[in-house]
Amino acid sequence: MLRAIKIYGKMKAPQLILIAFLGIAVSAIIIGTNFIDSGTASGGDNASELSSQLMIILQFAALLSFYNDKTRHLDAWLVTQNMSRRQILLSKIFWLIIAPIAFAAMIDLLLTITMQPSDWTHALRSNIINGTFSLLFASLVLGVSLVIGPIWQKVAGSIYLIVVFEAITHTSADQMLSRQYFINDLMTSVLAIIGISLVALTISYYLVEHVGVDTEDEPVRLTYLKWPVVIFVFLSMLVLQLNAGGGMLDKLLFPAILSITTFIFVFKPKLSWER
Repeated sequence: MLRAIKIYGKMKAPQLILIAFLGIAVSAIIIGTNFIDSGTASGGDNASELSSQLMIILQFAALLSFYNDKTRHLDAWLVTQNMSRRQILLSKIFWLIIAPIAFAAMIDLLLTITMQPSDWTHALRSNIINGTFSLLFASLVLGVSLVIGPIWQKVAGSIYLIVVFEAITHTSADQMLSRQYFINDLMTSVLAIIGISLVALTISYYLVEHVGVDTEDEPVRLTYLKWPVVIFVFLSMLVLQLNAGGGMLDKLLFPAILSITTFIFVFKPKLSWER
């Protein structure tokens, strides 16, 4: 396993270094903007802002790197190096999920301790919360990218998941970041989110051995997940629509259209007007 992590890390080194420099550049821009606007470089609510924005940028860059592997058929080549699909998956989790989150947290903590040391506890709290939500999001995107075949549909599925994830978790994240959120409730929520993330990663770890190269062009690479994908699209969009205004018919219309569209892409029904 360590050999697989080293090989993948060595191959991805240029992209990982670029992601690291991107994180440093983003930190400098955010700190400079905060200093110009308020005269403070870091600390207070800026700690949560810096860590969340930094993790979002780094995760987006890591996601692009992940999709780049697909376009270059890197996974197929790595299998020839006596690396199992599960070892490749674990290597991706380490370098493209855990490493960016840890790097973003390290930068934010170092900057806070250097510029506003009295707020290091708030920065630590912000990094724990933003890191757990980032882990949850990345684990869900990984599962979606594993199940969906064509690259453009992977991207579309990830964008859809971003919209749903942001809408559902935004209020919860803001509540956890508030200073009034008690430490016991915070740790319970963090452990629950980490638990859900680990379940999602475990499912991906199990499924990765069951998807083959011959299913790369399939919208859903596992037959028994086709209906769950359609149902998920309908239910998730319905949850978003329930928070919007309008009557029940209006709230059902868009989820129905989107789920029917997903059904057509997934099952590819043969429509004919000939009698």
